[in-house]
Amino acid sequence: MPRPDAICVSNLRSAKKIDKAVLTERPDVKIFLPFRFYFYRVEELFAANTYNKFLVAPGGDHLISLIDEISYVSPPSPMLSQIEDIPPEQFCNGDNRPPDCGPNCMCTHTVDIPLNAIVEVVLVDEVQQDNLSHPFHLHGHSFNVIGMGRSPDTNVKKINLKHALDLDRRGLLHRQYNLPPQKDTVAVPNNGYVVMRFRANNPGYWLFHCHFQFHILIGMNLIVHVGTKSDLPPVPPNFPRCGNHIPPIKFN
Repeated sequence: MPRPDAICVSNLRSAKKIDKAVLTERPDVKIFLPFRFYFYRVEELFAANTYNKFLVAPGGDHLISLIDEISYVSPPSPMLSQIEDIPPEQFCNGDNRPPDCGPNCMCTHTVDIPLNAIVEVVLVDEVQQDNLSHPFHLHGHSFNVIGMGRSPDTNVKKINLKHALDLDRRGLLHRQYNLPPQKDTVAVPNNGYVVMRFRANNPGYWLFHCHFQFHILIGMNLIVHVGTKSDLPPVPPNFPRCGNHIPPIKFN
């Protein structure tokens, strides 16, 4: 509904110079990221010999967050300085899920992006909770909000990934290239989508997450990995490592 007391982010214009490559019709990398909650059944959550992270919602539901059907867990060591210490099977993404991952798939969700690529991300709200718009924040980069909205198909009550892909194929995902605003955090309309673009010119491992603290804790995050190890400066000599603070155990 139009509001006289508010302006939609996608209606703003940038006062800063915009990288023209960001505004090209075809980005180098295009990623659709649907996000939602997974609701546990009680017998599933409290099964013997299992320990699952979860949030108890105000209504009593037990749930976790999923982005592209993955709930993020942090790796056992810092990726920036000890990537070689992390087992490769720790990492995953929507196209590379662990073979034993169930509906509450948990791993270190990482998306690899070439350095200097123009990246388009389409966030799709499959939570669809009334009066709840998830604010997503990207570390290490700012982005331009190219589009925002809800489905123009009046016969579709709730958007999902499949429908968003169909809208994109039909050219019905709203995009505008007239000085789109620059942000590092954007609220996704409930039951809607946001289209954002940026140039991945800052190498490293950057967290992309919903800014609700309790959603972060239950997995509504992922890592945007820009560039390769050779694009990063070397780890300084004698840089502290995981476990350095633990004194060695001596056995008699």
